[in-house]
Amino acid sequence: MHIKIRIPFTEILLDLGIILVTILAITSIALGMLYLEARNDIANLVTSLTTTESERARLERLEKDTAAKLTVEEQARLEAENAKRSAEEILAAEMERINETFDDLARVTDTVSDLEKLAKTDKELLMKYSKTYFLNEHYYPSSLTDIEDDYVWNGTEKQFLAPAYPYLRKLMEAAADDGIDLTIVSAFRSGIEQAALKNAYTVQYGSGANTFSADQGYSEHQLGTAVDFSTKAASGSLTTSFDTTEAFTWLAKNAYRYGFILSYPKNNTYYIYEPWHWRFVGRNLARDLHDEEKTFTDMEQRKINEYLIDLFD
Repeated sequence: MHIKIRIPFTEILLDLGIILVTILAITSIALGMLYLEARNDIANLVTSLTTTESERARLERLEKDTAAKLTVEEQARLEAENAKRSAEEILAAEMERINETFDDLARVTDTVSDLEKLAKTDKELLMKYSKTYFLNEHYYPSSLTDIEDDYVWNGTEKQFLAPAYPYLRKLMEAAADDGIDLTIVSAFRSGIEQAALKNAYTVQYGSGANTFSADQGYSEHQLGTAVDFSTKAASGSLTTSFDTTEAFTWLAKNAYRYGFILSYPKNNTYYIYEPWHWRFVGRNLARDLHDEEKTFTDMEQRKINEYLIDLFD
């Protein structure tokens, strides 16, 4: 026996509809939730992108601000360096100007000092006095000093120009240190003494006296800067044989170091050869004459006068 179960078709359709609606509702709800999540994700992404753009813009502004700040600081640094350089240049220029001013002042001071020295230095001391060059017969040196007795033949009183005497003393000391027999026979002679000496020579030698003795006013001895040397061995005699002595050899080699020159060497045009007669002309002139192998009379008076300023230096 078969049992038949009848299921109403209508009910089945209804149930299927309910299930379908339920499925659609669930699907709709799920899709809605997925949509909402997607929307939120998109919103977050947009927000994130917006934030990133803002951050990028902020970073760009910061970079620009930093660059601008660095540019300002660099500009300030450059301006400071330029200002420092300008200040240093100004200071250097000012120092140079000050130095030039001091140099000018020194030159002026030197000029004034030179003028003072020249004003105080007797211009006659470097003049060429002998025969054709006349010195006032009444001329008298500004200051004389006694020569030490040890340096003078027989210890007789002799005088020499005071400012030049230290050089004569050093010469005599150096000769003594070298064991040289050297003595002074004659030094300063006044115009009157020279006239008396010339007269005595004229009486004895006649016109021949003119070859070795100057007239009053023409002698270098009147200047107080000339001396006649001899030796004790020769008893103070003044002869041309003096040039054979060690004393003359020493003088020829060393006298210029102390400012002395041989006034009347061989073949001079004024007087006979006088190896004993030496004159103080200052160390610079004596050195130059020695080095150039010239005589005092060879040099022009104008050139000689240039040495007057350092006559006693």
